[in-house]
Amino acid sequence: MKPLHHLTPGEKAFIVDMRNSKLCEKLFELGVFPGDLVEMKENNTDNNSIVVSINKHTFNIYREAAETIITNVVSFQISLN
Repeated sequence: MKPLHHLTPGEKAFIVDMRNSKLCEKLFELGVFPGDLVEMKENNTDNNSIVVSINKHTFNIYREAAETIITNVVSFQISLN
């Protein structure tokens, strides 16, 4: 498990915990919950934010807030289609 801001671009993980109550409340309002799959799109350490895709929506999250979102990295992916 690792914080969201430690994912590399293209890496996917499941949200396990959200430790910032204010951010958690906002994400709940946007339909984002623990257990959702997140994909890192941009993680530039020079920038103060990251870009992720969750539930087919793109979010720009401040790095400080992303530190409070704990994820479990997906080690493989199966498609039944």
